Amino acid sequence: MLETPVSSLYSGVASAPRSPAHHGGQKVPMRYRAVIVENEELSLARLRRLLSSFPTQVEVVGEATTGPEAVELIKSVKPDVVFLDIDLPGLDGFEVLALLDQQPAVIFTTAFNQHALDAFKTHAIDYLLKPIDVADVDRALHKLDAMGFGGDQLARLIERLAPTTTRYLSRFPCKVGDRTILLQVSDILYFQADNKYTSVYTTDRDFLVDTPLVELEKKLDPADFVRIHRATLVNVAWIEELRRSEDGRFRVLLKGVKHTELQASRTYAENLRKL
Repeated sequence: MLETPVSSLYSGVASAPRSPAHHGGQKVPMRYRAVIVENEELSLARLRRLLSSFPTQVEVVGEATTGPEAVELIKSVKPDVVFLDIDLPGLDGFEVLALLDQQPAVIFTTAFNQHALDAFKTHAIDYLLKPIDVADVDRALHKLDAMGFGGDQLARLIERLAPTTTRYLSRFPCKVGDRTILLQVSDILYFQADNKYTSVYTTDRDFLVDTPLVELEKKLDPADFVRIHRATLVNVAWIEELRRSEDGRFRVLLKGVKHTELQASRTYAENLRKL
């Protein structure tokens, strides 16, 4: 259990009344497009009600109750800020962020303060312990305003504050119709680029996702996955044998009943030599 009081982890932003932004000498109220992600409908309704107390500062543009839903929603509506529960079904809050190509401002919400340190490693704007009250929300919005940034400037700020340590995926969501299949990353044999999509191969099923291979590679531990071709990323744990063909290229044989054989390109041969 983290013993440091959560309040002491925050750099001191004064609790003075929130003031509007200044543009061209005139005061213009900040209004953030927000997404709410909570693991229970009751918590969702409570936070929605609290945010309704700030109609000129916040516009709720979407809500979700599971990790996979949150990823899809955030990618779709591109909010300025996300009120994000950490303990979510499917994917936790940190895994949700790891799957985003562009991270919005994040205000974590949870009942457990042991997550505080991890929250700050993701450079969250604030960390709210449940039960949340209107003063907590006001403080979090004050922190956004205190930065003096609007929408596009806020996005640049978040990019500048990107974490220096990467949290790699341990689970990977694949949408099939109206269902989301959660794969353990360790069960994935390889990824292969397929035009604008990426094919995901396991021992018994294949999936198609709309995340480009180059983006997936950033979210996977490089100690576990190796690029063998510009279109192929392989799980090292599933490699059974490397065979060099007459032209000097490697063929990669995978474990499992399929006995899959993949062709490596000369460009990425050095990656295989390092295994």
